[in-house]
Amino acid sequence: MKCRQSRQIKGYETFSINRRTFLKGAASVAGVSLLTTLGCESTSEGDDLTSDSGSGDDSAGGTDSGQADTSVHSGDRSGATLFLPATIGTVELKNRILRSATEEAYCKKGVPTSEYTKVFTDLAAGGAGAIISGIAVSALEDSMPFMLYAYDDEFIERFAEIRQAVRDVDPDCKVFAQVGHTGHRYSGDKRIGPTDKSWPGDFKPMRAMDVEEIAYVVEQVAQTIRRFKDAGWDGVEIHGGHGYLISSFLSPYTNTRTDEYGGSVQARVQIVKDLVDRSRELVGDDYPIFIKFNSDDRGGTEPLDLEGGIDQKIFIETANELAKMKIDAIDVSGNDCSQFGVNDPEEQSYFKDAAIALEVDIPVILTGGNRDADDLTALLDTGEVDFIGISRPLIREPDLANKWLSGQTSGTACISCNQCTDLMNLIGGMRCHAVKS
Repeated sequence: MKCRQSRQIKGYETFSINRRTFLKGAASVAGVSLLTTLGCESTSEGDDLTSDSGSGDDSAGGTDSGQADTSVHSGDRSGATLFLPATIGTVELKNRILRSATEEAYCKKGVPTSEYTKVFTDLAAGGAGAIISGIAVSALEDSMPFMLYAYDDEFIERFAEIRQAVRDVDPDCKVFAQVGHTGHRYSGDKRIGPTDKSWPGDFKPMRAMDVEEIAYVVEQVAQTIRRFKDAGWDGVEIHGGHGYLISSFLSPYTNTRTDEYGGSVQARVQIVKDLVDRSRELVGDDYPIFIKFNSDDRGGTEPLDLEGGIDQKIFIETANELAKMKIDAIDVSGNDCSQFGVNDPEEQSYFKDAAIALEVDIPVILTGGNRDADDLTALLDTGEVDFIGISRPLIREPDLANKWLSGQTSGTACISCNQCTDLMNLIGGMRCHAVKS
């Protein structure tokens, strides 16, 4: 996906343009059929796949507006962009549907249970192109017992067993681990951040990290990335969103440092650069590493009450800096996104505008409120996003991808009641409570 398109025009010198700009122009002029013949590795990545995929006809024609025809067609959708293969770094996904990182809460003292593995195998059997795990614990002091522990090499064998279980169900389903540090989320009396400033509504004390502590966290997370590679997982996502530690470094709201880790956009992303550089020393340049971070610190449909955080302008500037690193994709999200409802079509894909605004040469994953396969396919057809991330709909329907593929439905049964997340810690395990078992 990290290619740049060069074109030779008779009478003119060869020129290069931004990959995403080229794909947008190609889609608007010639329709989707052109996108499937380009020499670039892929044309679609996003975060929350919840809309209905478009036509199963590979030869989609243009409309009067010059856009590709993505009208709903009954039956098989195997020819729809949503179900065409695409790559993140060196790894090819069989379709554009990612189960976005979701806390499974099926670990006991950090050890994955059979229920944890079943979440992964159900998603693989259900047709997802890839599964991103909930955040893995890189340091014991940053842990809760329901989270996946990954701070020691002793856990590698367990990770390998999970990866093999998915491979046994569907060899083409990829598995990525989300890695990072919770910062203020679960750290108890060891809550840390770039400064002592907390997010709105968080009244527990925070402690500012010194440079030595930053280096310690970077090393811990980089070693965790190495463990997942050793276990055979297909790549990792750095958690840089939702108010977690790296999110707090990226945001000017919580990061008011005046050293090399704060002050400018370039300084605020320094912790990510340190992490990527160290990780590449351990796993090489071919192992997929991508990042999720906030497009808006206020959130989406129910914004947080804050000023001075990441907004559209800062989001684009931050994405441009991250894209200069050895990063393989950007996963677009927002603060506390799982709290948002999706009650009508206008509320779907609530970070779409932010994702579309990016002009980067790496894949873009759209997460948040994706609910209709046809709408998502139409978005992918434009080349403005590359993958779709889905969480809550797949908690209720782990086989949603197969349902969309076969044409059974274009939507999802998820009602966005959020009981899956609200009751996660009370009853143990992430599950849908709107379905009577």
